Amino acid sequence: HGALDGATGASMASGNASLLHVQRAFMPLPSVSLSPSNKLGPGCFDLANVAVEKQRLSGWFSFVDLRSTGPFCIEPYNAFEWTFSLLLGVMAMLSTATCLFVAYVFLCRLQRRCARSTNRCVSEGRQLLDMPAPAITAIVPCYLPNEQDIIEDTIEWIMNVVESPGALDVVVVYNTPSDLPDIEGRLQALQAETKWPEGRRFRCYRVHGSTSKAANLNFAMRSVESPYVVIYDADHHPDADSLMLLWGMMGSTQADCVQGSYYMRN
Repeated sequence: HGALDGATGASMASGNASLLHVQRAFMPLPSVSLSPSNKLGPGCFDLANVAVEKQRLSGWFSFVDLRSTGPFCIEPYNAFEWTFSLLLGVMAMLSTATCLFVAYVFLCRLQRRCARSTNRCVSEGRQLLDMPAPAITAIVPCYLPNEQDIIEDTIEWIMNVVESPGALDVVVVYNTPSDLPDIEGRLQALQAETKWPEGRRFRCYRVHGSTSKAANLNFAMRSVESPYVVIYDADHHPDADSLMLLWGMMGSTQADCVQGSYYMRN
């Protein structure tokens, strides 16, 4: 054995070192208890997540201080915290009641204002109906090369669909950089038509030398004889009662000019 030990001393030494290293690597860790310890008071736990799970009603009436390092105990809210929560609840109810009251007052005043406005419009509308029916001229400026495919539909629409409080004349004033015999001939033929309802008249003028919509309008205004003028674009198809509404608004507000809004139909 002595010779063998001497011969294998290095080997045994290295073997002992390896065995010691393995023993240290597989040394068991201390166990951790997941249940309340016998040394902890009631409602206290070693782990925070266990304490949170044990809260009643998901923590509405108690809390767990997660800032501590343990143990984690379920604590009830104190009197100050209950008082503060009660005050917050009362303030929330008062704020809700105030908002509802303000909304109620606003809606009541809005309703009364609308009722007064409606009564005033009805009264003024009756006065307008007693007034002589006004003559109105509708001017439609047009740049013919671009709008030659839609201008005839617009004329037919205004002449046949749009309601007027009195006599209605429709005047189309257009400019074109070159002659367009087909469409210009059809526009001239429309002037001779007598099919228009309520004695309405249609007139058409070419403004030579014009290069703008403003120049066309200025030319048309010089030939207007009626006290009221409405201006439409060549692609406008106004609602049937739009002109009546504009005239009524002008009379009720004593305005010199009113403008209607437009929307895309197609």
